[in-house]
Formats: sequence, structure tokens, C-alpha cells
Amino acid sequence: DRDVTGVQTCALPISAQTRDALGQLACLGNIAEVIALTWVQGGSEETMHANLWEAVRTGLVFRVANAYEFAHDRVQEAAYALIPADERAAAHLRIGRALVSRTAPEALEDAIFDIVNHLNRGAALIVTEPEREQAVALNLVAGRRAMNSTAYAAARSYLAQGAALLSPDAWTERYDSTFDLYLAFSECEYLVGDFAKADALVDMMLSRASC
Repeated sequence: DRDVTGVQTCALPISAQTRDALGQLACLGNIAEVIALTWVQGGSEETMHANLWEAVRTGLVFRVANAYEFAHDRVQEAAYALIPADERAAAHLRIGRALVSRTAPEALEDAIFDIVNHLNRGAALIVTEPEREQAVALNLVAGRRAMNSTAYAAARSYLAQGAALLSPDAWTERYDSTFDLYLAFSECEYLVGDFAKADALVDMMLSRASC
């Protein structure tokens, strides 16, 4: 019913709970810590282990210390494919929300890339202003951290996503944080060599400052 890499995962006689758990694990990556899986599934750790037991028994995933790991990248791909395409953004947004709500403030920066990568994949579904503001702030943190690591292309992506999430009244309602975002964005454009885009951002910021 399946090849040696488990690509035909959907053909296995596994329960709906196990399929859901595999999909959530696949969203988190090839390997995910037990605590993160528990947060994402929203139940107890015991329930999470029970939901993945069939997958462990059939060799699709392995328990490694305090984490679960797919047996092969193609197994992860097959598990991710179990999630209908039109439901994947919601799945990532749900994971991002769980990580934000459960991550301690002092640990936020270390987890920032995981968090924003999920939130950004579900960004189109963010409708409340407080959550949009939170996502903007988190993308700024991720952008700055990526810049500090000289990962300028990634930084540009995070900062651009933050700018795209700004509300129309951001300059009037949240001037300082909006200015900080665009300042980092313009600096990043200079660093990647897009001087025209950087100059355009600076000109826009100056025009806002003169209002």
C-alpha cells in the first residue's frame, strides 16, 4: 500500500486522529518537539502521543528524545499533502497563534522565525486589528534578527510582509512603530543593493514625517 519512503501515506489504514496529527507535524517541519506538538494539537501530551502512536508503529515517524521526526522527507511531504490545499493557510495560522500564545516573552526572539513563518503563511486570514499589529511587530523582530545575521534576503521578506500587514491608518495611529518598520525596511533594501527601492522608502518616510 505504500513505497519504502511512505509516500502513499494516505493509503495506510490509520485513524483520522493520526492523519490530523501527521498533518500538524508536517506543518511544523521534518522534526518537532513534543511540547510544540502538544501546543498545536491543543490537548494533553498523553493525547498527542496516542494520536501519533499508529504513525510510530508503522514506521512513518520516530520518537527521538523529546521530539518526533519523520522517517523521510518524502513522508513529510505526503503527510502535508493530507491537508487540503485550501485549509493549509488556516493550519499554519493556527500553529502560529499557538506558538505566540505559549512562548514566554524571554524566549520569543529565539523562536521568532518559526512563529512568523507560520503567521505569514496564514496572513491573508488575519482580520482583527490587534492581531495584525502583533504580526507586524513580530515581522519587524524577525527582520532585524535576520539582518543581524546578514540574512538580508530573508530580512527583506519579513519586513515586506510586515509592511503589507499595516493598516491604512498606521502612520497616524502608530507612527513610531510604523517608522521603525520602514526604517529597517529601507536599510535592508540598501544592504541587498536595491538602492532605488531604498531611496523611495526614505522619501516616503520623509513625506510622512513632514505631515
